[in-house]
Amino acid sequence: MEQKYVNPKVSRISQDTLIVGIDVAKRNHWVRMTDYRGIDLISPFKINNTIDGIKMLEEKIRIIKQK
Repeated sequence: MEQKYVNPKVSRISQDTLIVGIDVAKRNHWVRMTDYRGIDLISPFKINNTIDGIKMLEEKIRIIKQK
């Protein structure tokens, strides 16, 4: 039986893991938040490349973590 390579980073993902993916661009970034299975926890949304945009992202992460 052939053994498959398992990426050590993937093996650390658990039920408590929040995955935040950010598509970085010059002015606006798209953000997607999923659970460990890849199911969206919130609809993808856009943030501005500003301090206010980062603060909004931090707030959304806090809200999702509380749920």
